[in-house]
Amino acid sequence: MQQTATSAEVVHREIRIDAAPATVFEFLTDPAKMVRWMGTEAVLGPRPGGDYGVNISGHERVSGEVIEIVPDRKLVFTWGWEDEALPVAPGESTVEISLEPDGEGTLLRLTHRDLPRDMHTFHRLGWDYALPRLAAVAAGRDPGPDPLRSILRGTLMITRSLPPRYLFQYGRRRLRRS
Repeated sequence: MQQTATSAEVVHREIRIDAAPATVFEFLTDPAKMVRWMGTEAVLGPRPGGDYGVNISGHERVSGEVIEIVPDRKLVFTWGWEDEALPVAPGESTVEISLEPDGEGTLLRLTHRDLPRDMHTFHRLGWDYALPRLAAVAAGRDPGPDPLRSILRGTLMITRSLPPRYLFQYGRRRLRRS
Protein backbone atom coordinates (compact mmCIF):
# COMPACT_ATOMS: atom_id res chain seq x y z
CA MET A 1 0.00 0.00 0.00
CA GLN A 2 1.48 3.34 -1.05
CA GLN A 3 1.29 6.09 1.53
CA THR A 4 1.83 9.76 0.89
CA ALA A 5 3.53 12.12 3.30
CA THR A 6 2.36 15.53 4.35
CA SER A 7 4.39 18.36 5.85
CA ALA A 8 3.71 16.83 9.29
CA GLU A 9 5.90 13.89 8.29
CA VAL A 10 8.96 16.03 7.62
CA VAL A 11 11.84 15.46 10.03
CA HIS A 12 13.83 18.62 10.78
CA ARG A 13 17.04 18.51 12.79
CA GLU A 14 19.64 21.18 13.48
CA ILE A 15 23.01 20.84 15.20
CA ARG A 16 26.02 23.08 15.68
CA ILE A 17 29.35 21.42 14.93
CA ASP A 18 32.74 22.68 16.11
CA ALA A 19 34.35 22.31 12.69
CA ALA A 20 34.43 24.27 9.44
CA PRO A 21 31.80 23.48 6.77
CA ALA A 22 34.49 21.97 4.51
CA THR A 23 35.43 19.49 7.24
CA VAL A 24 31.81 18.54 7.95
CA PHE A 25 31.14 18.15 4.22
CA GLU A 26 33.95 15.59 3.94
CA PHE A 27 32.21 13.45 6.59
CA LEU A 28 29.06 13.52 4.44
CA THR A 29 30.70 12.62 1.12
CA ASP A 30 33.81 10.51 1.83
CA PRO A 31 32.84 6.85 2.52
CA ALA A 32 35.82 6.23 4.85
CA LYS A 33 34.91 9.29 6.92
CA MET A 34 31.18 8.60 6.90
CA VAL A 35 31.52 5.20 8.54
CA ARG A 36 33.30 6.85 11.46
CA TRP A 37 29.91 8.30 12.50
CA MET A 38 27.23 6.27 10.68
CA GLY A 39 27.20 2.80 9.23
CA THR A 40 29.59 -0.07 8.68
CA GLU A 41 30.21 0.57 4.98
CA ALA A 42 29.26 3.29 2.50
CA VAL A 43 29.16 3.86 -1.24
CA LEU A 44 28.94 7.55 -2.03
CA GLY A 45 29.14 9.16 -5.46
CA PRO A 46 29.34 12.88 -4.64
CA ARG A 47 27.83 14.19 -7.88
CA PRO A 48 24.27 14.53 -9.19
CA GLY A 49 23.13 11.04 -10.18
CA GLY A 50 25.80 9.43 -8.00
CA ASP A 51 25.06 6.52 -5.69
CA TYR A 52 24.18 6.99 -2.05
CA GLY A 53 24.32 3.77 -0.04
CA VAL A 54 25.04 3.02 3.60
CA ASN A 55 24.92 -0.22 5.54
CA ILE A 56 23.53 1.38 8.69
CA SER A 57 24.08 -1.37 11.27
CA GLY A 58 25.80 -4.22 9.48
CA HIS A 59 22.35 -5.67 8.69
CA GLU A 60 20.16 -2.86 7.33
CA ARG A 61 21.02 -0.92 4.19
CA VAL A 62 19.70 2.34 2.84
CA SER A 63 20.24 3.51 -0.69
CA GLY A 64 19.34 6.28 -3.06
CA GLU A 65 20.84 8.78 -5.42
CA VAL A 66 22.54 12.15 -5.03
CA ILE A 67 20.22 14.84 -6.39
CA GLU A 68 22.15 18.02 -5.66
CA ILE A 69 25.58 18.82 -4.30
CA VAL A 70 27.16 22.19 -3.55
CA PRO A 71 30.63 21.60 -2.08
CA ASP A 72 30.91 22.62 1.57
CA ARG A 73 27.29 23.95 1.58
CA LYS A 74 24.61 21.44 0.59
CA LEU A 75 23.90 17.77 -0.09
CA VAL A 76 20.54 16.40 -1.24
CA PHE A 77 19.95 12.69 -1.79
CA THR A 78 17.14 10.18 -1.90
CA TRP A 79 16.87 7.58 0.84
CA GLY A 80 15.12 4.27 1.37
CA TRP A 81 15.56 0.83 2.90
CA GLU A 82 16.68 -2.01 0.66
CA ASP A 83 14.69 -4.58 2.62
CA GLU A 84 10.94 -4.67 2.26
CA ALA A 85 10.39 -4.92 6.03
CA LEU A 86 10.14 -1.10 6.21
CA PRO A 87 7.76 0.87 3.96
CA VAL A 88 10.34 3.31 2.54
CA ALA A 89 11.88 1.82 -0.60
CA PRO A 90 15.16 3.14 -2.03
CA GLY A 91 14.65 6.58 -3.52
CA GLU A 92 11.21 7.16 -1.93
CA SER A 93 12.24 9.81 0.60
CA THR A 94 14.61 12.77 0.33
CA VAL A 95 17.25 14.07 2.74
CA GLU A 96 18.57 17.61 2.42
CA ILE A 97 21.56 18.72 4.47
CA SER A 98 22.70 22.33 4.46
CA LEU A 99 25.84 23.67 6.10
CA GLU A 100 26.19 27.29 7.20
CA PRO A 101 29.32 28.85 8.70
CA ASP A 102 28.68 29.72 12.34
CA GLY A 103 31.66 31.51 13.82
CA GLU A 104 34.46 28.94 13.80
CA GLY A 105 31.96 26.12 13.40
CA THR A 106 29.05 25.00 11.27
CA LEU A 107 25.31 24.99 11.65
CA LEU A 108 23.99 21.80 10.04
CA ARG A 109 20.32 21.69 9.09
CA LEU A 110 18.80 18.38 8.01
CA THR A 111 15.36 17.93 6.46
CA HIS A 112 14.08 14.40 5.72
CA ARG A 113 10.84 14.51 3.75
CA ASP A 114 8.48 12.25 1.81
CA LEU A 115 8.29 9.76 4.69
CA PRO A 116 5.16 7.71 5.31
CA ARG A 117 3.34 8.98 8.39
CA ASP A 118 4.23 5.95 10.52
CA MET A 119 7.98 6.17 9.72
CA HIS A 120 8.42 9.71 11.06
CA THR A 121 9.39 8.78 14.63
CA PHE A 122 11.71 5.99 13.50
CA HIS A 123 13.70 8.29 11.21
CA ARG A 124 13.67 11.20 13.68
CA LEU A 125 15.19 8.98 16.34
CA GLY A 126 17.74 7.61 13.86
CA TRP A 127 18.95 11.12 13.00
CA ASP A 128 18.97 11.95 16.72
CA TYR A 129 21.45 9.09 17.18
CA ALA A 130 23.56 9.92 14.12
CA LEU A 131 23.98 13.70 14.10
CA PRO A 132 25.71 14.03 17.51
CA ARG A 133 28.13 11.34 16.33
CA LEU A 134 28.84 13.39 13.20
CA ALA A 135 29.41 16.47 15.37
CA ALA A 136 31.91 14.58 17.52
CA VAL A 137 34.02 13.12 14.69
CA ALA A 138 34.03 16.31 12.63
CA ALA A 139 35.29 18.16 15.73
CA GLY A 140 38.07 15.58 16.14
CA ARG A 141 36.53 13.66 19.03
CA ASP A 142 35.74 9.96 19.42
CA PRO A 143 31.98 9.46 19.03
CA GLY A 144 32.10 6.27 21.10
CA PRO A 145 30.46 3.00 20.11
CA ASP A 146 27.74 3.24 17.48
CA PRO A 147 24.45 2.48 19.27
CA LEU A 148 22.97 0.98 16.12
CA ARG A 149 25.68 -1.69 15.98
CA SER A 150 24.77 -2.85 19.48
CA ILE A 151 22.03 -5.48 19.47
CA LEU A 152 20.59 -4.15 22.74
CA ARG A 153 20.69 -0.44 21.87
CA GLY A 154 19.56 -1.03 18.30
CA THR A 155 16.65 -3.13 19.52
CA LEU A 156 15.66 -0.45 22.06
CA MET A 157 15.64 2.22 19.36
CA ILE A 158 13.62 0.05 17.03
CA THR A 159 11.03 -0.99 19.63
CA ARG A 160 10.66 2.64 20.78
CA SER A 161 10.07 4.01 17.32
CA LEU A 162 8.74 1.43 14.85
CA PRO A 163 4.99 0.91 14.61
CA PRO A 164 4.03 -2.53 15.96
CA ARG A 165 2.99 -3.84 12.55
CA TYR A 166 6.59 -3.45 11.33
CA LEU A 167 8.26 -4.88 14.44
CA PHE A 168 7.25 -8.43 13.48
CA GLN A 169 8.56 -8.07 9.91
CA TYR A 170 11.78 -6.48 11.10
CA GLY A 171 12.38 -9.09 13.82
CA ARG A 172 11.62 -11.96 11.49
CA ARG A 173 14.10 -10.68 8.93
CA ARG A 174 16.80 -10.27 11.59
CA LEU A 175 16.24 -13.83 12.86
CA ARG A 176 16.59 -15.24 9.34
CA ARG A 177 19.97 -13.53 9.01
CA SER A 178 21.32 -14.89 12.31
